[in-house]
Amino acid sequence: MSVTDQLADVAVQIAAQAARQYLSRHNLRADPSALRATLASWIKIKLPEALKDAREALDAGMGSVAESTFKATMASAGIEAAKEAGFPK
Repeated sequence: MSVTDQLADVAVQIAAQAARQYLSRHNLRADPSALRATLASWIKIKLPEALKDAREALDAGMGSVAESTFKATMASAGIEAAKEAGFPK
């Protein structure tokens, strides 16, 4: 598996976990297929930004900042997906 594939897998895991946490904390639920679709859409939007910001941090010698920035951006993708797909229980 390439590094790009590994980053994409990690991005999906982070976004999905953030979406689940958002739904839980806000007492919402989501249709699994709708949530998958919105997650895919938001990941496609946010992944280039996450990679760019992480690369800039790495180039500046700030590895921990790169990781934190990547995780935060991908978590925001999950939150946006949950906001879009979620509805009250």
